[in-house]
Amino acid sequence: MNIRLVIKILVCFIIFIGIFAFVNKSDISVVPFAEKPNSYDVAKSLLLSVSKNIGNELLVSSQFRFEKVIPIASPSDKENFPKEFLKIFPPNTTIEELAYSFLLQGGSTKPDTLKYKYIDTMSVRSFWQQKAFAELLRLVQVSKASELVINVKGWKDNTVTTDYDDPVKENYSLYKLQTQLIPGDNKIYFTSPGNKAKAVLFRTTLLAEYKPVADRSDRFHNSEYEQNCTSCHDGLPSSDGGEKMTADCLTCHKAFTQSSKVHGPLEMKDCSSCHSWSKENNAVVVEKGVPGVCADCHSEVTDLAEKSKYPHPIVNDCLTCHSPHSSNETNLLKDKVYNTCITCHDKYGLNHPVVNHPARYRTISENSSSEISCVSCHNPHGSDNRAMMKVAGGRMAICLNCHNK
Repeated sequence: MNIRLVIKILVCFIIFIGIFAFVNKSDISVVPFAEKPNSYDVAKSLLLSVSKNIGNELLVSSQFRFEKVIPIASPSDKENFPKEFLKIFPPNTTIEELAYSFLLQGGSTKPDTLKYKYIDTMSVRSFWQQKAFAELLRLVQVSKASELVINVKGWKDNTVTTDYDDPVKENYSLYKLQTQLIPGDNKIYFTSPGNKAKAVLFRTTLLAEYKPVADRSDRFHNSEYEQNCTSCHDGLPSSDGGEKMTADCLTCHKAFTQSSKVHGPLEMKDCSSCHSWSKENNAVVVEKGVPGVCADCHSEVTDLAEKSKYPHPIVNDCLTCHSPHSSNETNLLKDKVYNTCITCHDKYGLNHPVVNHPARYRTISENSSSEISCVSCHNPHGSDNRAMMKVAGGRMAICLNCHNK
């Protein structure tokens, strides 16, 4: 066969495959699309344009992460471990990463991490049948540790439907989705039910730093999609140039209220206490910025920072640590105290400030349910004491708060 003919056939085949892949991928897309989409809050609303050819249901696999401490000290604990392990997984979930470490008197062992791909659909019952789980059971039986720490990252499946036609693309539907993000990288999959092998991947990164809405490239308000929506929906910013903004924000931004702890103004649906419409930027903005708008209600924090001899260097970047809308953590932290702190202070491990001293996973005293954490000794916003210690008098002074016998 002529070599040129062979090359032409191969080129045509490659082009065909490329076009097929592009068309297939475009069946599901996130709008408005950003080349490198980032997120700045633990709650996120997503708008999807989905071809009606895939049916009237969409399977959404969003990420979750949790940790659990399981007692394994006694023979009965070891015997009950398989049941306790099974109970910690939410329904309809699959595993991406599973790490475990043993808590010893001198600290914790180095985590053993197991990783799986989305396509593996590694459910807890599937994992139960793996050699890796048999090895974990063996280690639990022979270990002299008091507890086992399980860290899990994975996907939770939800099936959603829609009644909305896409106003921009013919024969496409619009899906409004509410998702909770985990700190760091998030991989969210979309597909038709029972078709995980052909799922479309959407990536977004939950960043610590804050970025004004007006400076983001993937804004919905004042985009082509919102301008099409205003023909039927009143009160959206584009409908009257932001003069009124009478729409109920939570109609689309329900994700902001899905966590267990909701910021007071949001709970009262008083979005305008922080947000306003900027004609200059054509965007919903936080006019006073951060920490300006935060200081209106939390002046005690800004006063402490201004008066402290040793303020936290990022005390004015409130949204590095806190979610402005809602969270499952105390004080609207984006993550647990220890995880939040080691994002920057990664050289401090679980044994701090000395060997055998726990930095978490232990209660402050037998009569307390509060867990030891970084803020047990340090003020997270500022202090007149070195290293932002809560108590003056050097290192031993803070120790005597608990070790006073």
